[in-house]
Amino acid sequence: MELGSLQGSINEYEFILFKNYIAKISGIIIQPEKAYLIETRLSKLMLDAGASSFEEFYDYITSNSDPAMPQKIIDVITINETMWFRDTMPWNVLERVILPALVENILSNKKSKIRIWSAAVSSGQEIYSAVMCVDDYLNKNQIKGVDLSNFSFYATDISTRVLDIAKKGKYDKISIMRGLNDYYRDKYFSNNGSVWELDPRIVNAVKFEHFNLQGSYTHFGVFDIIFCRYVLIYFSDELKKIIAAKMRDALVDEGLLFTGNYVFYDLLKDDFDTKPYDNSTYFIKKRG
Repeated sequence: MELGSLQGSINEYEFILFKNYIAKISGIIIQPEKAYLIETRLSKLMLDAGASSFEEFYDYITSNSDPAMPQKIIDVITINETMWFRDTMPWNVLERVILPALVENILSNKKSKIRIWSAAVSSGQEIYSAVMCVDDYLNKNQIKGVDLSNFSFYATDISTRVLDIAKKGKYDKISIMRGLNDYYRDKYFSNNGSVWELDPRIVNAVKFEHFNLQGSYTHFGVFDIIFCRYVLIYFSDELKKIIAAKMRDALVDEGLLFTGNYVFYDLLKDDFDTKPYDNSTYFIKKRG
């Protein structure tokens, strides 16, 4: 691929500059065939900065003329695809396999808190799905002595823009339609014109934090369940391995890791046992 062969106004040299820069600040790898993402998503920021080319814009960024610019770039370049109860497997596993065992551990005083982390929560649908799933399970089964206070729900994302949406627990009718069935909608949401508002009890159960998965996980402590779904696919093989090791260390022995339908057997086989369920797979951290 020769200089200038990329489509649009960004040339090959500029693409390489931004590809490397975006990988550094976010871990996300932009492939050459997706060069248009850089051009279309960063053009407004480039113009707002007064730059007339992407090379000039890169110089502006790296000169630290605007310390907020790296986060602005992350907010526009990240792919925030999400939906309620995405895929059926994790939620079936949670309700039918995992929650009965965890609730028994609480009732027998083996545990006082169950800790669940959504590691790339986007606009909140995944972690709120988890809270609703837990709450509904406890209610349907009339569990006495266990409630949401026995669970800690954490949610992080690299994008401050989507975290601001998630924290509000308010969604438009298009967002509500994506994966949310009538049962959960009617039980946990109230309709206020064009806005659907999630039950404050569910919203308040979650602690949100701005976090880059390339950072240190030590301040989180350890979790019983981690959702890190449809995220690793955007990273280099080297970064996948680093994050997988961090996820391992952030789980209790026999803690669960959900990665989505992209299964990373080779990446996880040394530290996790694979568990097939419903034509899909989740992972359990090996003891010791």
